[in-house]
Amino acid sequence: MKTWNKTRIILAFIFTAIYLFTFLSPVCGAATKEFPDTSGHWAQMYLSRLVEKGAISGMPDGNFYPDDTITVSQFIKIIISSEFGDIAPIGNHWASGYIQKAIDFVLIDVHEFSDEAIFDLPVTRMQAAKIVTHTLSNILGEDLESNTSAVDRFLDYIAGCKICMGEFHSYVGQPYVKGIISGKPGPVFDGDASLTRAEASVIIMRMFDPQLRTPLVTE
Repeated sequence: MKTWNKTRIILAFIFTAIYLFTFLSPVCGAATKEFPDTSGHWAQMYLSRLVEKGAISGMPDGNFYPDDTITVSQFIKIIISSEFGDIAPIGNHWASGYIQKAIDFVLIDVHEFSDEAIFDLPVTRMQAAKIVTHTLSNILGEDLESNTSAVDRFLDYIAGCKICMGEFHSYVGQPYVKGIISGKPGPVFDGDASLTRAEASVIIMRMFDPQLRTPLVTE
């Protein structure tokens, strides 16, 4: 009888240990890297989500520098690594592997990025909108909106008409109507303005997670 009781105690201990390991370990392991310079930042939640996806790791000093400008190559790297993981360089530039993957999925035009010097320029809001639109369609398989006329409310579309009849009209319209990229006071889109690393991270996470978006109601 005593042996049976002892066996039951041992089995109970084993099952308890298995339960704790199975159900509590993932919770403990869910903690993600936090950057010292993003604590309390308005985009902290989005940055944490990208860390979980393995898309960002910060700079060598451990910081993320959320308010610094993000380059074209950094923007594309975050998108591609979110879906495909790390990709080794295939050329001289550190992001050449990510750029080639973006070209393969027609996120960017090979002729538009034939000069590697472009990789290190700040990505503009207009460029980001185009890349996001192609990512939605070509990688995420998301249906595009048929009505993007809401972009016509932007004063810089109407006054300058620089992109009102061009290709960027639909590219800007898709992420704007879907609630991925917002406008600026005016209202203007300010397509030539560069993005910060925090702004880009928010846009990318909204692109991947529709629950984070605030879509426009169009008629």
